[in-house]
Amino acid sequence: MASCATTSFSYDSNTLEVTIISAEDLRQGRHCVGRGAFVTVRSGQSVASTASGTDDTHGYPLWNERLHINAPPHGGWIQVDVAKRRHGDATNSVHIAGAKVPMSDFSYGPIGYKHFLSYRLRDQEGRSNGIVNLCVKRLVGNGEGQFNEQKYTMGYPVGPVAVGYSAYHKY
Repeated sequence: MASCATTSFSYDSNTLEVTIISAEDLRQGRHCVGRGAFVTVRSGQSVASTASGTDDTHGYPLWNERLHINAPPHGGWIQVDVAKRRHGDATNSVHIAGAKVPMSDFSYGPIGYKHFLSYRLRDQEGRSNGIVNLCVKRLVGNGEGQFNEQKYTMGYPVGPVAVGYSAYHKY
């Protein structure tokens, strides 16, 4: 079921693959949101959306779709919004909830490193409304890999010397 929502996509220096896995406990008023729910991911001018082919999952929609977006070059955030289509029409949709995902949450690690993340969704009034589960992977880029093989060394924690004790004194 994994698909790319954009028709023509060119990979540039900050391309991200965002896999929208699922959502938990989504509600529209008192009712659970299931069938017709979709996710839109925005970052600057780059926008991608999932299909709304979810079954009635009683507030736990499952997409498992890969979306490709261009990340902002100097950090920032990615906006993840969940909406529901009315009567199967893509232009007539209702915003359910959203979350801002900071770029710093997945900017470390080598290219291709998968970050599995969960974020609390908020409705337009700021109230908590479910959780979205996603996986973010940087496909290409010149970001700083925190865990490069050449630079990674094993270290041991060193405790501070207690007051009254000398590091050079033998007991």
